[in-house]
Amino acid sequence: MVSSCLDFLFGCVHKNQTRPFTLNKTCYTVCLDCGRELPYSWAEMRPLKRSEYAKSGYRACEEVSAAA
Repeated sequence: MVSSCLDFLFGCVHKNQTRPFTLNKTCYTVCLDCGRELPYSWAEMRPLKRSEYAKSGYRACEEVSAAA
């Protein structure tokens, strides 16, 4: 219960992640420890924090595909 509350507040804290994937114009990486999908920003070249992704309201890959 405590771990699920901390996970909800802070998100995944593991460092073992896959390379970025793109599916349905959404970029993400997958945590190899817990299996969680983490939104990824190609512009910043890093996984987005939960608060950044919720606040922005965009799909992470649309900004790059529109520029290409």
